[in-house]
Amino acid sequence: MIHRAMRERLMFLLVKDAIKFSILVGLSAIFVDAAIAHGLLWENDPYWTYWITKTFLITTVFLFGTAFLGIGIIPGLVLTAVHTLILEIYYQWLAPVGLPQEPEWLDFNHLWITGVPVHFLAIFGGYLMALWLWRRNHPALEAERGETWRFVVYGLVTAVMIVAIDGILTQLLLLQDFPGITFFVQHILIAFVFVCVWTAYAGAGPTGWTVGALMLALVWTTYAMYLGPRGLPFEEPYYSGYRDLWWLSFPGGFVSALIGWWIAVWLMKNRRMIVVSGVGIAAAMLGLPADPAHAQVRGTDGLAASAQASGDGVRVTGADPVDMNSTQAMNGTIVVQTVEMGNRWSHVQNTDEIHVSAEFTTGDASYAVRIDKPMPRHPLGRYTTWSGAVYEHEMHGDTGIGTAKLPKMRPKIALWGWAEVRRNGEVIARAAPAHVMVVTDGPIPGVMLEIDTEDNGLAAEPDGYINVMWHKVEALQMPEGPERTRQIIGWIGIIAFVALFGGLAAFARVEHPKP
Repeated sequence: MIHRAMRERLMFLLVKDAIKFSILVGLSAIFVDAAIAHGLLWENDPYWTYWITKTFLITTVFLFGTAFLGIGIIPGLVLTAVHTLILEIYYQWLAPVGLPQEPEWLDFNHLWITGVPVHFLAIFGGYLMALWLWRRNHPALEAERGETWRFVVYGLVTAVMIVAIDGILTQLLLLQDFPGITFFVQHILIAFVFVCVWTAYAGAGPTGWTVGALMLALVWTTYAMYLGPRGLPFEEPYYSGYRDLWWLSFPGGFVSALIGWWIAVWLMKNRRMIVVSGVGIAAAMLGLPADPAHAQVRGTDGLAASAQASGDGVRVTGADPVDMNSTQAMNGTIVVQTVEMGNRWSHVQNTDEIHVSAEFTTGDASYAVRIDKPMPRHPLGRYTTWSGAVYEHEMHGDTGIGTAKLPKMRPKIALWGWAEVRRNGEVIARAAPAHVMVVTDGPIPGVMLEIDTEDNGLAAEPDGYINVMWHKVEALQMPEGPERTRQIIGWIGIIAFVALFGGLAAFARVEHPKP
């Protein structure tokens, strides 16, 4: 009797309902995981990649499984167990948690001893909440499940084909870099959910999958920009820069999605060797060389700037490190070189490149300073350091960045890093906090080099700091051309996006989701 009652409560969903239910499960489960598992029990925050990628994983497992098993308590138990196993395997061998902020490989206890039961209960709790909400709002009508399982198979094969073609066209030919197994797993999760949702609501006609290919490429690029590491699981994670993302990955992903989606639609319509074709292209993807002979430099294409000054200047003396009225003569040279890699607020993602070389003489001492290691974040979190370098941004004064003892200024180049300092040939500091500004106008023009001026912690110096300044910038090169180009492309992109969907909305017609 109990078995019969449970069987009667099972319900198979049509395509759009299966998608809605699976997305509801994904959002409900990730909320329970965040609020109770990580908030109440573990008291930690695995950061963005975990939450977003795991939501795609939950939605993928439950969307595919629901098409075959229907919805109900028993299917929920089975699919939650499958998801939990996949999740633990993913974090055991494919990816650390904490990306892109602080990658950390979990230990056995957190993965398998506490991780399995906690994740199972959290996800199952989210599933039960979604099931309750669904049953309160949808009548228990028996649907023909054949359409739904064919649809999700179509979505999976399409996703695998697109990812495989992208692996060959974009990763191997354009980027010439094997992105790692984790990269392909993440892209298949994203592509599967996206293809199913997009096809269900935009249709499987030429307009639907053509625009869908464009949007999938945009979703992939956005994910890679903020969250998607490359190189895992066998290398340290690294992230793509502007050129790799927008000049290579985005168009490559768009063309790959066009080709893969077109093939999948044709195969689904003709019902010919759909599984064999998917397996064949997946095998080709796995056969990509892990280290191409002409692999490019990774994470390149930042915005480069440089400056130089030499000759007479001043050194600040006394108790106040920024008292420009208390100085002594100084003479020397300074060369500043920076590459600004972007500001995505993760030092793992886009730490800038900085190189500063300064030699100067003041009083009876000569100094040599080198700064090659950027400071992605302020040691005490007092203000942002923009991952090491920033161009033309206000600071000091009332900005909350730097010190209020200096007037507000807008340096052409500003950087923060860790300095090695030599006095009369002897190393007096190997990692002293340093700040450099290149200013061409305003109240204090010139090149200013500050070392440990916030805490006066340079023990070998009588005043506890070094602050020297050259009053004239002799040479300055800024990336004005590349910055302007990127802004123009950005304006064109956003206007084109609005125009595209404005036109589609104006001339929209109903398309059935059946491929």
